[in-house]
Amino acid sequence: MSTTPLVLKGAIYFKIRYNTMHGDTDFYWRVIIDDVEYLVKSLVCQVSTFSESSFDKKAGSVKYHIAGHCTQFSINDEGQGVFI
Repeated sequence: MSTTPLVLKGAIYFKIRYNTMHGDTDFYWRVIIDDVEYLVKSLVCQVSTFSESSFDKKAGSVKYHIAGHCTQFSINDEGQGVFI
């Protein structure tokens, strides 16, 4: 399965969380940017990251993430998310 390529640029704060609802798909990771979720199969982080927690309104509970800041986030046609 391929995905639609995407490129976001600017001062980006992101959160990464394991996708427990991946089911039979290969989309193991949730990338959250400005409360929008992007599902990806794999990740490449070329920036520093740190642990973080925040309240998830949809789940009604605190969720734990790997987070960071980047200037570009892209998803290639193979479903790989890349942070630069």
